[in-house]
Amino acid sequence: MQFGIKYRVLLLSLVPTITISVLLVTYFVNTRLQDLEDAFRAHGERIALKLEKELNDTHSDLGQIENLSGWLKLELETKSIKLREYQILAKAILIFLFGLSISALLAYRMGRNLSHPILEMGKVVNKIREGALNTRTQVSSYPELKMLGSGINAMAETLENAHNELQHKINQATLSLRRTLETIEVQNIELEMSRRAAEHANKIKSEFLADMSHEIRTPLNGVVGFVNLLQKTELNPKQQEYIRTIQKSANNLLAILNDILDFSKMEAGKLRIERSIMDVRECIDEILNLLLPHAQEKNIALIPLIYSDVPAQVLGDPLRIKQIVTNLVSNAIKFTERGSVIVRVMLENESFPHTTLRVNVTDTGIGLSPEEQKVLFHAFNQTKSAHKSGGTGLGLVISKKLVEQMGGTIGVESEPQQGSTFWFTFQVESTPQVEFTAQVEPTLETQPALTSSTLSSFVPSLDVLEPPVNVLAVDDNPENLKLIRILLEDMGIEVTTTDNGKAAIVAVRQKTFDLILLDIRMPNMTGLEAAHIIRNVEAEYHRKPTPIIALTANALAAEKESLFKNDINDYLAKPIGEIELKNILKKWIQSETNVCTIDWALGKQLAGGRVELAQEFFEKLREILPLEKQRINDDYQKRNWQAFSDRIHKLHGACCYCGVPELKSCVQTLEAAAVSCFPDIIKPHLEAFNLAVDAVLTATENTTIHDT
Repeated sequence: MQFGIKYRVLLLSLVPTITISVLLVTYFVNTRLQDLEDAFRAHGERIALKLEKELNDTHSDLGQIENLSGWLKLELETKSIKLREYQILAKAILIFLFGLSISALLAYRMGRNLSHPILEMGKVVNKIREGALNTRTQVSSYPELKMLGSGINAMAETLENAHNELQHKINQATLSLRRTLETIEVQNIELEMSRRAAEHANKIKSEFLADMSHEIRTPLNGVVGFVNLLQKTELNPKQQEYIRTIQKSANNLLAILNDILDFSKMEAGKLRIERSIMDVRECIDEILNLLLPHAQEKNIALIPLIYSDVPAQVLGDPLRIKQIVTNLVSNAIKFTERGSVIVRVMLENESFPHTTLRVNVTDTGIGLSPEEQKVLFHAFNQTKSAHKSGGTGLGLVISKKLVEQMGGTIGVESEPQQGSTFWFTFQVESTPQVEFTAQVEPTLETQPALTSSTLSSFVPSLDVLEPPVNVLAVDDNPENLKLIRILLEDMGIEVTTTDNGKAAIVAVRQKTFDLILLDIRMPNMTGLEAAHIIRNVEAEYHRKPTPIIALTANALAAEKESLFKNDINDYLAKPIGEIELKNILKKWIQSETNVCTIDWALGKQLAGGRVELAQEFFEKLREILPLEKQRINDDYQKRNWQAFSDRIHKLHGACCYCGVPELKSCVQTLEAAAVSCFPDIIKPHLEAFNLAVDAVLTATENTTIHDT
């Protein structure tokens, strides 16, 4: 049990009072009783002395009595004395009780006078703690309590002032924040409007670039195409010189146009890196063969050096890699007057599944000073020698951006008049090979310098096409349509031409074609709309889907994936060259008209002439085919497009190492269709794939690869 201040003061006051009172009463009573006893004895002695005197007086009167002896016994009554003692004791007790009451009353009043102000102060403190900062306590008359009360009131006043000041600041901050939020909201609205305006302007810019690309490339396609056709005719030397000048100017214009479009893509953040299977050696050979005429004009040796530990096939972006190498090699030829240009390709690093390749382009040209090297990879900055030679100054900037997007770096090592070495690295992925591995010694594979006699070996041949091959060409530009018709007829292909999408649909209803070349940008009905209707017509007539090749300027709005999602199988960028057209025909017609289920000679060739290795590749492929077929069809039914594409891509890599051309062609077509993620587009290609797998599994029980 806890006692308050009042009871503590009362207790502290009464305990000593009671103690002192008890001691005083006891002392007083004992003293009084002792005095009574002493007085009583003195009174008895006086009585005895008085009697003794009277007896002595009597004795003198009677004479002397000899040998007188005796006792005098006095008895005194003490009853009155006891009564007196009790009275004294009672008075003492009454006095004690009276004094105790007075003390208790005084102690109680004193305790109450102390506890009441303190309790009031406690209530005030609780109210202040609860937020009633304007509460004040009454100041007591006691100095100590007065000091305590004044302190509490001062503290409350200080807290109230601080709270009011803080509240004032909060109100000001809230008002300022509200104004700031209103300003920010206004700015956000303005920014949103600016963003929408910028997006709209960017969209208009992209559409403008696409339109301009189409409008420029369309007549340029006719110029380049007919110049190439004119070169095949009999011309005198002066006419040939004129034709070469026209061709060179057209190619320069095309290069400038490509640089501007790529730079616009780069600025818009739409320059993307794709991933497909590429042969590094074929990629380099194709570039050098295209640039060989320029090197021969200056008697410059163009030498490719490819190390044998460079993977034969990798996953990368062949178009962008060709663009970088073409830019570096063409620059090397441009600034080299005599000597050679050497292109080295080597393995920089290999950490499965990623592989880093390095390409060095070394020339014996004029070289670069340190000052020129500093501004070499900046937009619109050209060296003095480059400025004299013309160009946009964007080629190296675009190459640097492409290299960085492919996870690599680019640089230059050069000294004036000592030649230059431009180098870059880029990351690719190892081709899925289903554990098809071969031992390769890391030696240097040196190829001879390219000459005009080797150039023809890289031009695709269509001699193996079995006529008749029917191609439908659709383009609203009569010059382009005429050029396509002449190029195809020179290849021995039957051509049907139309100048609009509606006429193309009518032609498809009347006849089955092996391939359709379809311009994307046409009035009234676009190429994409026509392609969609053509697919519906094929489904209506239960025909096998015809490969549709888009003819596009490849501007910002016409990306490859968007074409694949709209019933398009492949595309050709304008201006269309004879080699590019032959490649497309070889890819989509020859692969379908002249393929066999199992080609043992091809399998042996892919295995490097090693029969045992080719046999092993084929056996492993045949082992995985049933399970992969089941998984691919399951992914199609579940619409799991990511797994569907991954499995097809992996199987495509395996087919590249076996002599199964029909299956490889079906897998390649299915992989292209899988990008669309549309079941109606994928279904016919999946059915063809299933038939090709069954054909491989049931073609023959004899898996011996014969020597050829």
